Amino acid sequence: AGLRIRRRHRTEMPDPRLPLILALLYPSTSALDALLAEGNPHDAQPAAGCCPAQALPPSTLLLEAAALSRQADTFVRVRTRKHGGASVPVFTFRQPARLSKRELPFDLALVSEIDPSGITEVPAPAAEAADSWFTDYAWSHFVVCTGEGTGAPKHLGWRFSRKASAGAAGPASFVALIVRAEQNEAADKGAVRAAAPLAAAAAVSTAAGLQMHFSMRRTAAATLHVAAHP
Repeated sequence: AGLRIRRRHRTEMPDPRLPLILALLYPSTSALDALLAEGNPHDAQPAAGCCPAQALPPSTLLLEAAALSRQADTFVRVRTRKHGGASVPVFTFRQPARLSKRELPFDLALVSEIDPSGITEVPAPAAEAADSWFTDYAWSHFVVCTGEGTGAPKHLGWRFSRKASAGAAGPASFVALIVRAEQNEAADKGAVRAAAPLAAAAAVSTAAGLQMHFSMRRTAAATLHVAAHP
């Protein structure tokens, strides 16, 4: 009876595959947790790593920016994306036809300030700057990366400065950096599609494994009870 008890005890060990199965069921999202500030997507070449300003430190992001007043005829949407563990509002606007016939769309993340290394801020024409995506602000400057050895200057976004007529509360200025908001969505969808069959298989395997595990525990417990009372 003693030998039988020891053998049944050994069967109580959890299936070593369970950690892998659980990891498939609950995958990490760290690989998706980023926005990319590569500059104007309508230019010929992206500029990943052109200037330090493109690093998008989470501490500089304006997480309450969704409360800012927006221009109704150019605003498309605002979505929440993850970056560095923070939930970041990402705005999509189109250029107004009165300023650009192309009416190009841009996805923007707002930051309180940027690293000025390699950055040139080019003043915008005052009359045009007042026609702004954020109605309490004028887009006072183009933010351009002109860092050494990076080739042609790269348009990264705009600085917005508070108008004297602004009615709502808000910062004195901020920078709207152009980001690749779609990067997260594509990665999210791809990850879900890739994980779905694995998760389904893992769910079946986990259920079977747990059922076997607890069945073995019950058998071992019953054997111990009998062995303790010969």
